This record gives sequence, C-alpha cells and structure tokens, in this order.
Amino acid sequence: MNDVAEKLARLIAPERVLMDPQKLDELSWDALSMGRLHPEHQPEPAAPICAAVPASTEEVRRIVAFANAEKLPLVPYGGGSGLMGGALSIRPCIVVDLRGMNRILEIDIEARSARIQSGIVLQAIDERLQEHGFILGHDPWTVPVATVGGAISTNSVGYRAGVYGSMGEQVLGLEAVLPNGEIIRTRAVEKSSAGIDLNALFIGGEGCFGIVTEATIRIFPRPEARKISALLFPSFAAGYRAVQELFTRCLAPALLDLGDAHSKYPEGAVLYLAFEGNSAITVQESKLAISICVRHGASRLPEAEAQRFWRDRHVIAQRFMNNRTQRRNRGRDGIFRDWVHVALPASEVLPFRESALDIVRKWGVSLQESGLWIQPELYSLRLGIEDNGSGTARQALQDAVAELVRMVQQLGGSMEYTHGVGIKLAPFMAEEHGYGLEVLRQIKKTLDPNNIMNPGKMGL
Repeated sequence: MNDVAEKLARLIAPERVLMDPQKLDELSWDALSMGRLHPEHQPEPAAPICAAVPASTEEVRRIVAFANAEKLPLVPYGGGSGLMGGALSIRPCIVVDLRGMNRILEIDIEARSARIQSGIVLQAIDERLQEHGFILGHDPWTVPVATVGGAISTNSVGYRAGVYGSMGEQVLGLEAVLPNGEIIRTRAVEKSSAGIDLNALFIGGEGCFGIVTEATIRIFPRPEARKISALLFPSFAAGYRAVQELFTRCLAPALLDLGDAHSKYPEGAVLYLAFEGNSAITVQESKLAISICVRHGASRLPEAEAQRFWRDRHVIAQRFMNNRTQRRNRGRDGIFRDWVHVALPASEVLPFRESALDIVRKWGVSLQESGLWIQPELYSLRLGIEDNGSGTARQALQDAVAELVRMVQQLGGSMEYTHGVGIKLAPFMAEEHGYGLEVLRQIKKTLDPNNIMNPGKMGL
C-alpha cells in the first residue's frame, strides 16, 4: 500500500494521495445499503489501497496510466450518492476522488452551454448559472451532493426532466481518460451524423469504459414563470388515465410525480404537477392540465401542499450529507426497504401494477407506495418488510424484487430508468440485454484489457 501511494505521490501532489483509514472507509461506499443486496449476490467489500484526488485531466491521465501498467483497479468517485453500488470498492483499488476537479471552465451564453470539470457538484453549477440568468436542467434529489460526472455515469433523471431531459440528454460533448491513459474528446455540438455517438460510451457507463473529466452541457434560460399544483385522485388508476391524457394532448410538464402513499392519503393518489418556462404558455398549459385532471375525478389540494413538495425535494440529500453512514447501515434494525424504478410501455403499466401487488403479497412484503415520475412509462415501487425474528426478511424482499424485475423484462420494459446498475442490478444484465451484454463485454475488453476501470460493475 505504501509503495503504491509513494508512486502516486510522484504523479500528483503528495497531499492529494490519501491514506487515512477513516477517509478511505468513507470513499469505499456510496449510498447503497447492504440491506438492499440479495444475500446470494452480495460481494465482499474491500478497503481501498489509497485514494487519489486529481485536479486536472492530465493528472487523471497519469493516475490511469500508472494503474494500467501496474494492473491496479480504479474506482471513480463523485458525490457518493449513487444508490446501486456503482462506487463501491469490492476489491483492493485506487479510488479516484474527482471532487478536486470542480471548476466551471466556460459559460457560453450565446451557445447556451457550459464547459465544466466532472467533479463539480450540481448545486454549485446551478448557483453560478443563476447569476447569468440561466439554470442547470438536471434537478435530482441529490442536487446538493451529486457531481456532474456521477450524474452522467448513470444517465440519471431529475424532477424537471419532463422539459430538460435526463442528464445524458443534456450532454453536448465530453472529455474522458480511457483505460490505456489516452484522452478522448468529442465535439460539443447539438447534432452530428459523423458515425456513432461516442458520448454514449460514458453516459450510463458508470466509469467502466473511462473516467469523464470534463463535460459541455446544455444550459437553460431561467423560467419566467412556474405553476405548481397538487391534486388528489380517487385511485391510482384514475390518476394514471389523467396523466395519459396529458401526454396524448401533447402537454409536457416539467415536474410530474404521481404517488399512492397510504401513510398520508389512505385512499387515492396524489399528483404533483409543475409547468415552467414562458409566462403565457405556462399559465395556459397549467390550466388545461388541471381541467383534464378534474375531469378524471381529481380535487385540488391547497397550494401550500404543492409548494411544500417543491421546497423539500432535496431534503433527503441534506440528511445524507450530514450522516453518510446512515444509508449504509439500513437494515441492521431488522427493517428492510427497497424500491424498483422501471420503464414500461404505457399500455403495460396498470396490468404490471396489479401483478406486482400479487407478487409482493406472495413474499410477505409491504407495498408502501407506487407511482409515476416524469412520464407515464416510468413507474416506481417502494417496498418494505420487517424481520419477524426468522432472519428471512431480507431474502424475501430481494426475491420479490427479482421477480418484479424479471416480469418487467418479460413485458419488454427496462429494469431501471434513473439510478444505473452498479452491483445491485448486475445479476439481471443478461436478461436485460441478451446478446447485447456480450457486445458490451467485448467493448470493455477492447478498451480495458487489464480490467482496471471500475471492475465488477454492470455485470462487465
């Protein structure tokens, strides 16, 4: 360990090579809890050899070239808020903590773009853009902690993705260091027909094909107006039919969150809906959307409820920042929780929901909430189970999750739409991609023959 650290200290400033056991323990985990892993597919965590905190692409290149020559695994690390274990150390490795690369390099107002280093936190970008009358379009619950590189690596979805798209859809161009130490740069343009899009190697790639060091992203004018509503439907099915009509009528809400949490509303489902942008258009779209919802049986909740939802949307991330070990330790109290975020053909959502209710009941699991996020095809389930002393609760929960995931895949859907794969969903990659997984593995083998780049993730 000391030998590796000493060699790294010749490549970057010695004070940015970390050996402190407490710091390494923090960097060995993200926000995945062991209680959310199936007991039969649980890797053994491993302490990192050391961590390196580069400040430039050139320093990342040196670290990667060194690791490749020594055949040492690398794990890229951003905000550590990933929920699938994409940043877990599952073998002795060098953690590359990219948060030292946190500069905004250029804001081009006329081009409506910004060039930024990958370790910058999303909130810091947005605050700087606000000074210029622009916003960051990516708005996940992790805004105060997640980095742009981490968001790109999972192609995550935020609260306002209905207008601005996923993080990957906001990427114009990328700079990344490949496993052999070479640097690749793609052209930051809106559209190219000059071969396949090489950005796709890194968007959703979870650092398995290279380390993103810079990104040029779209930025958006600060909205003139925002209209937020909260509506209570008599049932989830009624809310779903209203959402379907919204999209049939070509309405595109920035925020759409439909949920049936029985803890707050024992009967029915609540829809949080927001339109933003041009003032005149926003007002008209909101009025039309509300009239459609009312026609499907919705009643309006107080405006204060809608404003509370919007105000508190990042609170979970604040709690995570205050206590990063909280999520890691979930399940040790005998209460296990998990969720499933799937993409389905819209025609399959309600039938899948009915089948899902039967599945969770079969395994003795509680369905705490189900809902839509952003659009009618993106459906989520929040599950829970309490150990009754038999020690089988975690197994039952994960068996239920596995059955739900496989049903989604059989229906032609995808097992995850926002958080990536990591180690949590890696066992399902063969069913997800078929022979496509072999194609991914061949690309990985070609680019990374020594398998140093975040090995063991995404089933690669």
